[in-house]
Amino acid sequence: MNKIDKLYILIFLYLTTITIASAGYDAPAMYNVPRSFDFAKNYYNVYGSPDINATIVGSNEFERGQTATLNIDLMNRGKFLGFEADERPSGDNEIFAAQTEIKVEGKIVDAMGLVASLSGDSPIEVKSVSQQAGSIRSGQNAISPLKFDIKIDKKAKAGEYPLKLDVTYDYQKNVQIIDANASRETYDANYWYGMMAQNQTIMIRVKKQADFEIIETNGSLFPGNEDIIEITIKNTGEEEARDVMAIINPSDPISTTDDKAFLYNIEPEEVVAAKYRIKADSKSVSKFYSMDMVLRYETPEGDIKYSSNLQAPVEVKEIGFFQRYFGWI
Repeated sequence: MNKIDKLYILIFLYLTTITIASAGYDAPAMYNVPRSFDFAKNYYNVYGSPDINATIVGSNEFERGQTATLNIDLMNRGKFLGFEADERPSGDNEIFAAQTEIKVEGKIVDAMGLVASLSGDSPIEVKSVSQQAGSIRSGQNAISPLKFDIKIDKKAKAGEYPLKLDVTYDYQKNVQIIDANASRETYDANYWYGMMAQNQTIMIRVKKQADFEIIETNGSLFPGNEDIIEITIKNTGEEEARDVMAIINPSDPISTTDDKAFLYNIEPEEVVAAKYRIKADSKSVSKFYSMDMVLRYETPEGDIKYSSNLQAPVEVKEIGFFQRYFGWI
């Protein structure tokens, strides 16, 4: 078999390997390309493989309702476990070929063409598609961290949640040295590649924090009059809120001259009431109106936080007969 024939066969084998590797993520944990072509002696069988480990760069703690970028660093901790002789070399050229083979076989621990995908279940949504990480030699890190955008549901409870990182890559499975010339120190090589798949669980934490919801609104208004409206608020979070101030922002046709209520400290699951003097415009229509509310509070660590925007329903009632003619309001 001449060199041109060998070259065509090698190209075919390489393209076959690439086609198999691109088949997707249904690959087994380890896929070995069949050694259908042996052009030379195989002097050594080597043992080892890449081993990709993932770690989060920076904090793994986030707030509910937050959209964040998760930076994940990949490191190859692959180890060369050893080798055993397959065939004994004879003559200078074969000895040179055997020495060259064992050197080149050391790349069995290097990972090539890494592709990583991140997935998770509710309440964590992964927004990013698969990421390419290039090649990583044993003992080295990826050139730069992978970046995955995640969104945490605003109703997520505090605690730890798992994300699954799937990684696939190619690695050098075997090498045979051909046409070795010891005096000129030249050679050609045949390479066989395999594909590996690994997965790792990465934990992220949702912080404990105060959270609020409006339970009910007591009181009602009549067009052209004002009255006290009481809004009942519950801390549905896992952390105490301190020095709480509930700020309302009514819009036409209702208004107020005092938009703040001081509620002091609110423990988890505690229910409190905020009272406001609200006025309805004389031309307001009888129906429920929505009034915006935001709570400003201090965390146990001393940080100032603001709640998400809450909606408090306020009813404007139609003036009755006696109220209209006798002013009994």
